[in-house]
Amino acid sequence: MTDTAATRKMLHRRAATRLLVGLGAGAAASSLARAQGKSVAVGMTAMAFDPPAVTVAAGDTIQWTNGSFIAHTVTFDPAQAGKPADVALPGGAAPFGSGDLGEGDSFSHTFTVKGTYKYVCKYHEEMGMVGTVTVT
Repeated sequence: MTDTAATRKMLHRRAATRLLVGLGAGAAASSLARAQGKSVAVGMTAMAFDPPAVTVAAGDTIQWTNGSFIAHTVTFDPAQAGKPADVALPGGAAPFGSGDLGEGDSFSHTFTVKGTYKYVCKYHEEMGMVGTVTVT
């Protein structure tokens, strides 16, 4: 093999290696994006979650934002509900909540346990401020 042919062969190997490494990095970045999940927005009006029911995949995050001048909570804890039956968690999920959210405040939670969650605003549960999250 001549020096020119050997040089070309070496350059082709380097180009192929760079291409494969680049494709591998792209696949890894794509897997990372999938693993991070998506974000879903839920608003809080004067007396309702909007939308009141959402379906997300495990690993997705829901962000609740209070668009009302009235304080609200996002409560996934039966012990804090007026009617404990209004709050439900799938097996393996621990209770959680936002605490008080004033106008413009937000609370986020990433769901990792599949199942159906029922939650309330502990101040306005009796007025029908309840919601459902289904995690698939």
